[in-house]
Amino acid sequence: MRFWQKTYIFTLILFLLCLNGGIMSLAAYTYRQSVTATEATVTAEQYYIARSFERDHIDLLSAGENASPTLLMETYGNHYKGKGIFLSFEKDGKTLYSDFTDSFSVKDDTLTHKKLDGKRYVFISSSLCDGRYRFVFAKNVEQLDKEFYSLIAVYSLTALAVSAFLAVCLFFILKRLSVPLDKLRSATQKIEKGDFSVTVEEKGRDEFSLLAKSFNSMLHKINEQMVALEADAEKKQMLVDNMAHELRTPLTSIQGYAEYLEKAAVTEENRILAAKYIVSESVRLKKISDILLDTAYIRGNTVTQTPVDLGKLLKDTADRLQPKAQKCGVELLTACDESIVMGDATLLSMLFYNLADNAVKACNEGGTVKLTCADNKAVISDNGKGMTEEQLLHITEPFYRTDRSRSRAEGGAGLGLALCKQIALSHNADISFSSRMGEGTEITVTFTT
Repeated sequence: MRFWQKTYIFTLILFLLCLNGGIMSLAAYTYRQSVTATEATVTAEQYYIARSFERDHIDLLSAGENASPTLLMETYGNHYKGKGIFLSFEKDGKTLYSDFTDSFSVKDDTLTHKKLDGKRYVFISSSLCDGRYRFVFAKNVEQLDKEFYSLIAVYSLTALAVSAFLAVCLFFILKRLSVPLDKLRSATQKIEKGDFSVTVEEKGRDEFSLLAKSFNSMLHKINEQMVALEADAEKKQMLVDNMAHELRTPLTSIQGYAEYLEKAAVTEENRILAAKYIVSESVRLKKISDILLDTAYIRGNTVTQTPVDLGKLLKDTADRLQPKAQKCGVELLTACDESIVMGDATLLSMLFYNLADNAVKACNEGGTVKLTCADNKAVISDNGKGMTEEQLLHITEPFYRTDRSRSRAEGGAGLGLALCKQIALSHNADISFSSRMGEGTEITVTFTT
C-alpha cells in the first residue's frame, strides 16, 4: 500500500471517529438539556396540581364534615388523564385513588423516571394537606425518546453526507499531493537503471519542493563525481598505457642485447657495446622505478617541515647544475632575496633541481636560465623553446613529454614534473607554468605563509 493511501485511510478513520464522537456528544448534550427542561416543566405542573388540590380540599372540608375527598381525587384524575398525566393519592399507606395499572414505588419528594405499560414517565412524589395524603404525579415523556431518536437519525445522515464528501475530497487532495513523490520515485527508478541525467521539478515552497531541490543537488554532485571518476579513470588508464609503453622499450632493448650476447659469436668490442646498452636501459628502468616510488611515498606520507632558506637552496641547485649547463652552453643566473619557507629541504632540493634541469634542457646553446626568489616565491625562467597551451595543460601528467625524441635520448620518461607537482602539493605550495613558443618558459612556485 502506498504512502498516500495509508494517509488517506488513517486520516479518514480519525475524522470519522472525531465526527461521530462529536455528533454523539452533541446529541447526548441536547437530549440532557431536553430532559432537564421537561423535568422542570413536570415539576412545575406537579406543584400547581398539588396546590390546587389543597385549596379545593380545604373548600370541600368547609362545605361539610361528611364530604369525601375521594370524589375530589377522582375529579382531578379524570381531568388530567386525557393530558397524559396520571395521579395517585394515598393515606396511611392505603391507596385512595390511582390511575396506574402497574404497581410502583416512589420515595417522597423525589423525581424519577419509570416505565409503565412500556411507556416512559416522570414520577414526582410529595405530601399534601399537612402530611395527611401522599400525592404521586406521573407524566408521559415518551416524546423525549422519539425526539432523541429523530435527532440521532438527522445527525447520522448529516455525518454520513459529510463523511462521504470528505472521503471524496480527501482522496483527490492526497492523490494530488502525492504527485511530487511519484515523480521522485520515478526518478529513482531511472537512476537505478543507470540514467543519472534525470531531474525532479522544483515547484512551490513546501517540503516536497525542498526535497526536490536536495534531490537535484545530490544528483548534480553525483554527476560531478562520476565525471571526475571517469576523468580519473582515464588518467589512470593513460598512466598504465604510458607506463607499459615506457617499460616496453628498455625491456625490449635489454632482452634483445641479452639474446644477442647469448646466441651470437660477438667480438669483445660488440660485447662491451651490448653490455653498455643493457646497463643504460637498466639505469633508465631504475630511474623510472625510483621516481614512481618517490611520488607514491610523498603522496601517502606527511612531510616533516622545518625552516628552509629558499635563496640558499636555489643557489645550491645552480651550483649542482653548473657543470651540465656549461657543457650545454647555457648560462645559469641567480638573484635571491632572503626568504625562509617551511618544508623538507631534501624534497625541495629535488623539486628545484628537476625544474632547473628541464629549463637547461629546453635551451639551445647560448641560452640563459634564471633562478630568483623573493617573498616566499621562487621563479625559474629560461629563454628556450617554450611550449604551446596544449602542452602546458599536460606537462605535470606522468609520462607526458613535450619532446619525446629528446627526452628518450636523454633517458627521460616524463615523470620529473609529475614528481615536482606532488612535492609542491605536499608543501601546500602552488606551482604554475607560463610559456610562449620560441620565447621561453617561466615556472613559479608560491609557498603559503
